Amino acid sequence: MTVVDVGYYTHFALKTGKPQLPRVALRGFKPGAVGVGSVLGELETAVMEALWTTPRQSVTEVEHVLQRRRPIAHTTVLTTLDRLHRKGYLLRERQGKAFVYTPRLTRDAFERAMAEEVLGALLGQLGAPALSAFVDLVAEDPATLDRLEEIIRARRHAGGTA
Repeated sequence: MTVVDVGYYTHFALKTGKPQLPRVALRGFKPGAVGVGSVLGELETAVMEALWTTPRQSVTEVEHVLQRRRPIAHTTVLTTLDRLHRKGYLLRERQGKAFVYTPRLTRDAFERAMAEEVLGALLGQLGAPALSAFVDLVAEDPATLDRLEEIIRARRHAGGTA
């Protein structure tokens, strides 16, 4: 696949030699929302869900998926796809006169990036209180606490590079 116009992230990668992933939590984090809706709006979430289910879709194809739930204008879908592309969440490839869009990250990678950004910001700004609160929350479920212990053990065993 030939990637066309991936914007700032390609420029950064070429300049530094390091791949640069888009910031996932660009506009903040909404604690009451579920999943990727914690950082994306309702329409952006619906578009990303459609593309995670079936990558490489045109504007018209995404529009048809969204039309199953509610009426939506073609220009609204076009604008949303363009915004998601400019934020670095989507790649696009020209096919004839139209673009075909594909998510830059898998759903799992997107969710992990979201968690890393939010937790990283909390730990970076609040340090020990954030870490203590995290452990307290994890400890509310013994199975989750056991899983955290396994992850820590594996990380230490791998020398911190797991």
